[in-house]
Amino acid sequence: MKKLLLSMIVLALILFVSCKESAGTEAEAETTETAETEMAGPDYADFDAKVSTIRAFFTAHENEDLEAQASMLADTITWSPPVFNDYAFLGKDELLATLKNYHDTYDDIKYTEGVVTQDSVVGGFYSGSHYPQATATNVADVLRIYGTWTAKHSESGEEIGVKFFSLASFDADGKIATYSSYFDTSNLARSEE
Repeated sequence: MKKLLLSMIVLALILFVSCKESAGTEAEAETTETAETEMAGPDYADFDAKVSTIRAFFTAHENEDLEAQASMLADTITWSPPVFNDYAFLGKDELLATLKNYHDTYDDIKYTEGVVTQDSVVGGFYSGSHYPQATATNVADVLRIYGTWTAKHSESGEEIGVKFFSLASFDADGKIATYSSYFDTSNLARSEE
């Protein structure tokens, strides 16, 4: 009886150790796969394609071409406008109506890409990050967009300008799927007084 009990304990230990080694191997394989993906480096072509879409979207805005802008938006886009609205996300129709209002209200709409520093204008598009380490990525899943919009109010002729920041993500078809805008809308309101 003691030999049977001892045999069962030994067998249980062998099974336990082999299962633990198998789980360790799976975890190591997953870690290796993640490391290989990270070592492959960023997909610059994907980043460049997304930047090209945003540039085309902004050029269409400068040209007041609402149809071209609509074609670059996913039908299911969610949009967070620059004004605080208790974080309610809006859809494609609301974004297009807002863009049309800008087209109707302003002339000579112009976008200048990049952040203006004292000595130069630097980078207008960023994605991925190294920090914080827990969420670091080399994937261009969300574009961070910096620049300045200028225009002339159609009725008053007043020149306006806003520093601009936005976030954009894309669907599998390369269309803008989410969009959040951040700028001071009070500069726009003054020109409408």
